[in-house]
Amino acid sequence: WADARHLGALKAKSDAYAEYTNKTLAPEQTDFMIQSLERKADLRLRRTYVSGLPMEEVMNSAPVLTVGLKFLPGADKPQVSRTEQINMEGKEADQRDTLWRVATAGSLLTQCSVSPDLQIVQTDQTASIMARAKYQAQERDRQSFSDQRKALALRKRDPDAVTIDSDRVTVVNDLRSGNWDLRGLLVEVDWSSLWDLIVNYRNIIAGGGPDMTFEETRDLLETMIEDARRLCIRSPILFRMSTRVSIINSENTRYGINHGPVFKTLTTSKGIKEIISLSAAYYNSLDTGTDANFVQQYIRPRFLQMIVLLLSLLNNEDLAEIKEFLEATYKLKADRRDIELLILKVVPLLSINPRVFLHALVPAVDGFPLECSSSSTDDEHDGIWNIFLKRILADGYLLPGTVEDLGRSCLSWIIKWPEEGFNSTLVFNKLQYAGRLRAINDIPPVEVHPRSDCNELTVVMTDDSKYVIHPRDLENIVYMTPGRYPIQETAGAKRCYDLIIEETLLNGDLYQAIKMTNEIVGRVNQWLANPRRVGNVMSRLVRRGPDLQPFLADFRGPGRLTEVVATLAQTTLAVTYKLEGRRDSRYDAIQNLARDIRQLRAFIARIEQRADMIDHGLFSQEKRDLNKSLERVKVQIDQAEQARLGIGLKQELSVEPIVKTIYPEGGRLGDSETWNGYKAWCQTNNGYLHVEAKGSYIQKVKWLTAELVELALEREPSIVIATPLQPVPEGYRDDEARVGDIAILVGHYLAIGERSVDTSGPSSAFTMTNYLRIVSIQKETQSRRGKNRTQESDRKLLWLFK
Repeated sequence: WADARHLGALKAKSDAYAEYTNKTLAPEQTDFMIQSLERKADLRLRRTYVSGLPMEEVMNSAPVLTVGLKFLPGADKPQVSRTEQINMEGKEADQRDTLWRVATAGSLLTQCSVSPDLQIVQTDQTASIMARAKYQAQERDRQSFSDQRKALALRKRDPDAVTIDSDRVTVVNDLRSGNWDLRGLLVEVDWSSLWDLIVNYRNIIAGGGPDMTFEETRDLLETMIEDARRLCIRSPILFRMSTRVSIINSENTRYGINHGPVFKTLTTSKGIKEIISLSAAYYNSLDTGTDANFVQQYIRPRFLQMIVLLLSLLNNEDLAEIKEFLEATYKLKADRRDIELLILKVVPLLSINPRVFLHALVPAVDGFPLECSSSSTDDEHDGIWNIFLKRILADGYLLPGTVEDLGRSCLSWIIKWPEEGFNSTLVFNKLQYAGRLRAINDIPPVEVHPRSDCNELTVVMTDDSKYVIHPRDLENIVYMTPGRYPIQETAGAKRCYDLIIEETLLNGDLYQAIKMTNEIVGRVNQWLANPRRVGNVMSRLVRRGPDLQPFLADFRGPGRLTEVVATLAQTTLAVTYKLEGRRDSRYDAIQNLARDIRQLRAFIARIEQRADMIDHGLFSQEKRDLNKSLERVKVQIDQAEQARLGIGLKQELSVEPIVKTIYPEGGRLGDSETWNGYKAWCQTNNGYLHVEAKGSYIQKVKWLTAELVELALEREPSIVIATPLQPVPEGYRDDEARVGDIAILVGHYLAIGERSVDTSGPSSAFTMTNYLRIVSIQKETQSRRGKNRTQESDRKLLWLFK
């Protein structure tokens, strides 16, 4: 029954995706493609859209929009790194081809969404786009309009008709530069995990909502959490620090896949906002269940992780619309600056080098850019870093560090900028907020990869069986990389197997046909280049001047299309399709292969048309040889068509063998009982840290285990159990905390300091040396007689750190 339900869910998702693809399918324009192969310059293309739908004829009365596009390819890690390198070097954006620019710009005129019954709803946005373009044109120049602005502002005819001109569509690196009537940020993500997230969210809505049982709601929420996690893991572009500014400042943010002649939008920033808003009601319903403790300890942190991952996809406009909702529902401070600091803590963002990291970090959080200089020094980076941490401290954010990070003679409380610099947000994993809305402190960082001390992982396969795998194999299995991966049962006899992932080329026949076709193209071009060999008829044809037949270009292949199959004990667990190594849906694979076959056949017909022009006596043998070659090409194309039909006959299966990864639980985050209120601020002139908090000198240090230390403080009727922020070798435990050190209770942490040996500053100043995370505070039993006298220990003192 479970297998039948699983297959039924897969079919529902596949059918919905097929409907979505059909409704958003761009016009093929085979004739235009053939013209582009005639070795001419990039042709101009104009297409009119009425109510968001493309027309066959161009309407001269329709205004022409000026469109700006920014495309962030995110299919694989190397491509993302190359894009970051291009941006760092200031190179111009790739303009791609004419068809892509027009089709993608046209797709921005409509918005598609998935209804609760998994129907595709397409909404035209042309009228609102035109109104906005008119308003922007008036704002840019209230006195005199250019012809284009007059067209946008004054035309009364066909209000829902616009024309997209390839010459007026530009791919740029920064959408803020330029006056665009229509603009869009296009972020390429993994299609399967994003589509699963959308469909599973709709299943919650359609499956009964608050009337669902606790177990049903919990299972669906866990599935959504896993989908959101996989979306980010499989989409490297979402894990780049430099992506943040692009998403923050965009106005029309679209997430989708880049297929052939168009970028296909799967959802938008507004669609993600809807998921965040409506999923809250179902999460809140869990509080009434019988397993409230389980919800708070297990589901709540992971659910909030999902919320943060989704919040990272919102632009400024959509975030502002749910600001009050986020603060009231999740107790998250939801100004853009605070959300960015939340993202730094929870989401592991990367950069190719420290300079790129720092120059993306400051604009994302503070909202203003740093001067880009390739000659930035470590001292400059250190200064920028110090200023940044001082600025976020003023907003209530404190960044704890370790013995290796702290303790400098100046600014001892700030984590130092290392010689090799920072190129990831892992340094912010311990970030703490001391304001009123403190839910940020309860959300653990997302674990994209297993911890270094993790030796095995438990995974759930598509058939609901559980196995143990080695952590280093997880990413290869998730990405369906061909190979053999040892796995072991978690129960019973604990037998060992090999998970086998194999790859098969699907469009080999098509590529052979393309290779043979391009050889024919070379022969035809050679004949066209030497018309005197063809005789008087051909000579007269070529000498016509304006009717001179252009040379043909080689037909460009679409890339290697492969089928990747994962099997375990002769049982097929998953099948996925890849185009040039990038994951593709089965439906898109079939559609794209069909399009390539049609276009190649049209190209063959054009070659035959050219061949008829050079059919002349002495060269009849060459013509016969050409016809034989063309027939062999057609046989190869027919075989490619049979391969395409075979894909459609195969059973719908999951796109990867693992449906869930069970990560080892890390240290439990502090709860409200271990929160210790404090205030912290930085002195402007000398950078001294002022902390108003409870604290005292350490009177006793006792290590209970390698990860837990017991501390007794002077005049404190309680014992503090704490843990280091990172593993500590036994011989270095004394560096963590010593008798005589000062220990200050700041939120979920103990700030450890020692008396400063520098006599140049105030005599009361300390040097910050370390932080320990508080696990628990065990209060000693006090007699009622002494209760009133011990209350004085709760008084906060003012501490000063250099």
